[in-house]
Amino acid sequence: MAKQKKDDNFLLYIPRKKHLTFEKRDGKIYLIFYHNKPIEKFLRWLVKKPAVSDIELDGLGSRVWELIDGENTVYDIGQKLLEEFGKEAEPVYERLIMYLRYLNRRGWIAFERGKQE
Repeated sequence: MAKQKKDDNFLLYIPRKKHLTFEKRDGKIYLIFYHNKPIEKFLRWLVKKPAVSDIELDGLGSRVWELIDGENTVYDIGQKLLEEFGKEAEPVYERLIMYLRYLNRRGWIAFERGKQE
């Protein structure tokens, strides 16, 4: 994550996708993971796991993933979620920030410091 200064507004940060292998099925986003590193291959053989796995994002999570386009700020994404999901998304910014930080900790997105006005 970009180094956040004390007077920065996190809502003006711009999330960017780092994990680029995903697909949309039945209106939901699936993040695709290939397990082809040598240690992963060995562990896969040991426990009989597939070479490819995926994670299904729920409806709200899928929409957030679609809105992460490198231009929308956290604030913009929250506003679009409110327009589309209404009360179902409430409290939108608390949930959105927690979700984006989770995606960031997993290494699937990164943040760029937006214009702090």
